[in-house]
Amino acid sequence: MLDYIQWLDTIDEEPELDGAGKLLAPVFAELLYDRRVKTLYEWGCGPAWIGLWLLEQGICQELVVSDISKEAIDCVRRTISKHNYPVRSYLSDNLKGIPEYEKFDIIVANPPNYVNIQEDHPLGFLRNDLRPSDIDWKIHKNFYNNIGRYMHKESNIYIHEIEPYKKEVYSFNKLYDLRIREPIKDFLEMIETNNLLLNNVITYDLVLDDEGYDITFGYPKREMAILDISLDNSN
Repeated sequence: MLDYIQWLDTIDEEPELDGAGKLLAPVFAELLYDRRVKTLYEWGCGPAWIGLWLLEQGICQELVVSDISKEAIDCVRRTISKHNYPVRSYLSDNLKGIPEYEKFDIIVANPPNYVNIQEDHPLGFLRNDLRPSDIDWKIHKNFYNNIGRYMHKESNIYIHEIEPYKKEVYSFNKLYDLRIREPIKDFLEMIETNNLLLNNVITYDLVLDDEGYDITFGYPKREMAILDISLDNSN
């Protein structure tokens, strides 16, 4: 079996599609190493580094991916053709057009993590970039409002978030994202409103190594989190 760095060289990608999934795929693989399911879904997949690596590791038998970007889905389809992977791909704006007969055992995602990128920041131009920016959490809200129809009582969602307990996020020693309140409170409200249950918040610090592929993300060091969510079967 190829190691992760070798495997990356076989994946079709475009630099402008990288929302950090390349860095996070090993994190998800470590979290889910002992899971074995039939169908895994990556929401907002980009080139689908996370989902494809989990498939490569045998965590799922088949993969479903979706993204709003045609360029991203084209990348995925070229990779599928190269590897003959069992993958179904959908060009979709936040679950729209995905048939409801699709049912997922595991759902993984690395959505845009910043709600209010400051325009005066050196990276303020990213405010209108769908990779990092989710103004007013509209993308998150749409996802949580609709994902339940693709789940069964044993399904799990694992969704990656950045600094979910902080109202202010800094980058290059300057305020980058200003939140009205801690995002975890917003996410919990979305989750509970849609008959979902937050089981756990798995936190860790991610800092890049010299190669840029390891378990850390960023400058400065930030607290990262994966939210473990299921249907609330108590109702």
